[in-house]
Amino acid sequence: MVRKLVSLVVALAVSAPLFAFDATHHAVVIRGMSAEALVEAMNRERAAAGLAPLRLNTTLSAAADDRMHDMFAKHYFNHISPDGIDPFSWADRRGYNYRAIGENLAVGYPTASDVVYGWMHSEGHRQNVLGRDYEEIGIAIADSSPARPFHAPTVVALYGKR
Repeated sequence: MVRKLVSLVVALAVSAPLFAFDATHHAVVIRGMSAEALVEAMNRERAAAGLAPLRLNTTLSAAADDRMHDMFAKHYFNHISPDGIDPFSWADRRGYNYRAIGENLAVGYPTASDVVYGWMHSEGHRQNVLGRDYEEIGIAIADSSPARPFHAPTVVALYGKR
């Protein structure tokens, strides 16, 4: 009995950091923010501009998640990693063959609407949200920030067209 209990405690202790990492970095909904809510908010802006809606893409979402992991592993918040990796490398690594691709990052906005509001008031980010060349999007959301002095949540959005 004691041996089984010790085995269980050891298993939980070893896996606890993995559970904490998943809960922090892979959560689909964080404090009411979700990929679906972000896409909905962007699609409202696109509809107002007479553009077709973006569709969530699982490959781009996996690439955005890989990108998020890299930012947290290397403690940065920037479009280019400290070792020079551009944001589109993550889509390449996931096998997403694109004709057009773009990236938006956000940190510290509490809701999906706030994120999109911020992007719409930044010329480069606005161009991505309203990009005529984009049809699909992948999104990753984290409940913390990869670097100081930034505050959570963090969002990675990869826009694409095959």
